[in-house]
Amino acid sequence: MSGLTRNPVVSGLFYPAGKDNLSKMIGTLLREARTEVKDNIDIFGLISPHAGYVYSGGCAAFGFKWVKDRQFDTVIVLGPSHYAYLDGSSVWKAGMYKTSLGEVPIDTEATQYLLDHKARVEFSQAAHLQEHSIEVQIPFLQQVLKNDFKLVPLIIGNQTLDYARLLASSIVDLLQKKEKQYLLVASSDLSHYHSDEVAQRLDGNIIKAIEKMDPDTLYSLLENGKGEACGAGPIMVLLLAAKKLKKDNIKILNVTNSGQVSGDKSRVVGYMSAIIY
Repeated sequence: MSGLTRNPVVSGLFYPAGKDNLSKMIGTLLREARTEVKDNIDIFGLISPHAGYVYSGGCAAFGFKWVKDRQFDTVIVLGPSHYAYLDGSSVWKAGMYKTSLGEVPIDTEATQYLLDHKARVEFSQAAHLQEHSIEVQIPFLQQVLKNDFKLVPLIIGNQTLDYARLLASSIVDLLQKKEKQYLLVASSDLSHYHSDEVAQRLDGNIIKAIEKMDPDTLYSLLENGKGEACGAGPIMVLLLAAKKLKKDNIKILNVTNSGQVSGDKSRVVGYMSAIIY
């Protein structure tokens, strides 16, 4: 398994294919993200959008700016499955994860722990091969983090609150057992293809629940059609893990949608960026 490599699939589509162009674009997005970073905050996690950088990269940059030049041993990126059915979740368990900026080694000790921990985590190679929700987060991490880091790419197929509790418990056990500096990234967009007015209402409901660190209300909003988030599972796992570890402060950094970038406000996709500390 050491020779296993997850190759990029949205390079040249969601972000520039060339190393120099990609690095330059991320640098520009970070410079344009107007947020006052406080170095004394111990950041546990990010909520970050996963559309093409032209649309959501500016929003994502707000969160990544807060971890710029910080040091983490392992980053656990939680993304929803857009293409594959999973009863639980799938982790890319070994080898490398590749983008235009190079390769990131997988934290095999962490991935094996999750595979062994009875939280319905499997290794489904097919689930990862076309999935963009994790891939688009990696170039930002490669550019901003101070050190070489290892990666745990975890695709969540089961978006129920019950499964989020099970997986969060497993991740908390991992974090408490291994003496490492971890960062969690929950990859999610918000509402899809509503008018700007409707999107702001739906997204506002979701953001209020997230601000209160309230996964129960978040899940209820999704079930009742009063809010949308394609990465609800990752967000709930992040919130649940953070609360268990007493990392229960949150700061919403940026909220926007695709219409505010493109000018077409008839059918927009919502984005938000936040830190949990």
